[in-house]
Amino acid sequence: GHILFVLFMLVGLNRRLSEPSMIMPLMVWSTTGLLVTALVVDQVRLCVMLIFFAIVQMGVLQASLRQFMALAGYCVLGYALVLGVVCVYWPEVVDVQGEWIQWGLFSAMVLAAMLVASEISTIRFQLGKRNQQLAEIVERIHDMAVKDELTGFYRRRHAMELLSKACGQSARGAYQLGVVYLDLDHFKKTNDQYGHGMGDLVLQRFADVTRRHLTNQDFAARLGGEEFMLVLPVSDPEEARNLVEGILLGMRSQRFKDAPGLAVTVSGGLAMLNPGET
Repeated sequence: GHILFVLFMLVGLNRRLSEPSMIMPLMVWSTTGLLVTALVVDQVRLCVMLIFFAIVQMGVLQASLRQFMALAGYCVLGYALVLGVVCVYWPEVVDVQGEWIQWGLFSAMVLAAMLVASEISTIRFQLGKRNQQLAEIVERIHDMAVKDELTGFYRRRHAMELLSKACGQSARGAYQLGVVYLDLDHFKKTNDQYGHGMGDLVLQRFADVTRRHLTNQDFAARLGGEEFMLVLPVSDPEEARNLVEGILLGMRSQRFKDAPGLAVTVSGGLAMLNPGET
């Protein structure tokens, strides 16, 4: 049986399961083998059943408390069934009272083990929750370091690193690369006339419009103020031009409730890097 579990994992079929480690099926299988062994042995039946605690150790860091309780119930009831079969069919070769006393002791030990497992499960859950919170904090700090807070686009420094990698991939013939420079026209005048709050809203609108036109392979960066860069891995230059025109038209159609007379236009340029060029 254990060989089948090993083969199952070697061929990768366990990866399709919700629990790839298969720890619970393995513990159930091992416990079943233990119960079968306890059925055929005589004098050392309790000693055999004590191996159950070694089986529990396999899942102490993975199985949930509910799984532990289910396994414990299966083992205790299975042990009782084994004793029932033995007492019915071979009463002359066993100490019936002694066997049931041993079953009671074993059940008490299992109960104590489940209390310990409960504490371990609680600690593991708390540690997992704290690790998740820590990972979220680290991710937020990373986003703050590499992304502009107002637009959500990458900051200049990180964008230059990504651009360098993209150029390297394009030079190796992976794809054509379009690099777009965009500038919001008369942005300083917008700030002076309507206030910085409106200027921030214009930047956010621009980011929203731009994001709607980008694919998962593209990325945008705020170089500073009202200056932006788009990096577009494309199959042909026309694809990049259409994307840029969509952004320009999208911004021209924007209307602002608190500034009815405000019309935002964008200027830009497109440079193409063909595969194999450096």
